Amino acid sequence: MFNFSADYWIRLLLFVLPAVLIVLTLHEYGHAYAAYKLGDPTAKRMGRLSLNPLHHIDPVGLITLILFKFGWGKPVPVDFFALRNLRSGMITVSLAGPVMNFITAIVLSPLYKLAVVSPMMLTHFSYIVVLMQYIIVYSIFLGIFNLIPIPPLDGSKVLFAFARRPERYLLDESVNTYGMILLIILILIPSSLNLLNTIVSPLLKLFL
Repeated sequence: MFNFSADYWIRLLLFVLPAVLIVLTLHEYGHAYAAYKLGDPTAKRMGRLSLNPLHHIDPVGLITLILFKFGWGKPVPVDFFALRNLRSGMITVSLAGPVMNFITAIVLSPLYKLAVVSPMMLTHFSYIVVLMQYIIVYSIFLGIFNLIPIPPLDGSKVLFAFARRPERYLLDESVNTYGMILLIILILIPSSLNLLNTIVSPLLKLFL
């Protein structure tokens, strides 16, 4: 399934890993920033309102993102009950991560499209051009994947916000446990990967 040749490791170290670290960091920073602005200082107090990648990396999420183009970072600690409005706050904070990824892709897309037709960029700044491509790809994959409404992904918090008692799901730790088990099962099912690729492919054509 995987080709662990010398070219693979070179691509991994030069492009995949830097792109993944950038994308994950921006995603988690988005959550932390939104929570802080909406009244919860928890993330800032714990050092998560930061653009330092080391503060946001989850080993399992990092590996799956590298191998499969979807994954997650270390969840930003959010006290949803400290937000000024629980329901709207849950939605805003949860969507902030994926939205940050989509903004990254939107900002880089025109720059990338200009760069790939520029002989000067391709000759002297080819590394930056290719890295931009990887960042766009992983931004879209991470953003779409995290909108899946399965705990602990962001989409689940958006879904719970519309429940009759959203606090019930926030306080029940078993929700994330069972959700993670389901998530791992889905990752191991090839058809799930194919479905994700089907959703993402049109967006990649648009942005690249």
